[in-house]
Amino acid sequence: MPEGPEIRRAADRITAILQDQIIETVWFGLPALKPFEKRLTGARLIEVETRGKAMLNHFDNDLSIYSHNQLYGRWYCLDKGEVPDTSRQLRLSLETTSKAALLFSASDIAVLTKAEQESHPLLSRLGPDILSGSLDGETIAKRLLGKRFRNRQLASRR
Repeated sequence: MPEGPEIRRAADRITAILQDQIIETVWFGLPALKPFEKRLTGARLIEVETRGKAMLNHFDNDLSIYSHNQLYGRWYCLDKGEVPDTSRQLRLSLETTSKAALLFSASDIAVLTKAEQESHPLLSRLGPDILSGSLDGETIAKRLLGKRFRNRQLASRR
């Protein structure tokens, strides 16, 4: 089962080949997501974010692809046209003119707006990702001092 560090490494690989690139082809293997192919094709991938075991691919058209690999999902980063040696089912393909990020076997995939991310059943419960390069002390302090944590102590008092 992929855990947070594996998802962060996959995000780093995707970032290396697709960030700031125009995604020329978007393909979904899940029928419910097919309508989003046209809306995402031609968009620029601006950030790949992880939140625990979830990944968000953010595009410049204010849409994001959320994915959670569940037990068997796996990302492959390849040259465009390459096919990995796997018996897994392709669920998502993001391609530029020369590179591709392919997600196999994941079943928890959605296209979300920023507002939908805030109300997503999993994402809305997660705090900042400890593996994020942008995590800083101020973000942690705000989280700890926020409404949900106002009455909690970090250590016992004697």
